[in-house]
Amino acid sequence: MQSYKRLFIGTFLKTNELLSEYPKIKREFEVAATGKWVEEWNLHFTYHFLGNVSLEVIPELLKELKSILKEYTYELTLKGLGCFPSLNSPRVLFVNIIESDKLLKQIHAGCSDVLRKFNIEIEQREYKPHLTLIRIKSFKLNFFHKSFRKYENFDFGGVEKFKVELIESRLTSDGPIYAPIKNLP
Repeated sequence: MQSYKRLFIGTFLKTNELLSEYPKIKREFEVAATGKWVEEWNLHFTYHFLGNVSLEVIPELLKELKSILKEYTYELTLKGLGCFPSLNSPRVLFVNIIESDKLLKQIHAGCSDVLRKFNIEIEQREYKPHLTLIRIKSFKLNFFHKSFRKYENFDFGGVEKFKVELIESRLTSDGPIYAPIKNLP
C-alpha cells in the first residue's frame, strides 16, 4: 500500500461554451499539434502542484488550508488561447482565465504560505492562471498559428462561482484520474 498521495491544489472549471467548443478545437488543431488532450471531465487549473505527500501529513495540511479550500463567489472569464513557453515553440495550449482583480493570485500566495510550512517546494515562476487543453509533443508551426488565430480571442464564457480543492492525481495507463480529497484520510 502506498504511504503517500500525489496532490495538487486546483479548481475544476468548465463552461457550456467551452464544452461546446472543445471538440471543435480538437478537430481544428489535429493537423497542427499532437499530444495529450485533457479529458473534458478533468478540465481544471492549478494553483500548486504538491507532488507526493505523505498520508500522515495530509490531515494537518487540510487543516492549514481550511480557510482557502472553499467555494468563492467571484467572476472568472475564459477568453482566448495562450501557449507556454511561446507561440513559436508551443508545449502547452491553454485557455486564458481573466479576472477583474487578483483573487486567484491571492489564493495562490495563501497556498504558498501554507505549503512553505510543510517544506513543499514552491514553483518560482510568476503565477498565470490558465486552463490547460493539451500538452504538445509535436507541432507544425504554420498550421498551429493558423488554428491559434481562430481562437485567439474567442469568448469561452464564464462562471460566477468556483471551488478551490485539494485534489489527488492518480496516474494510470489511460491518463490521470483526479479526485478531490473531501475528508481527512
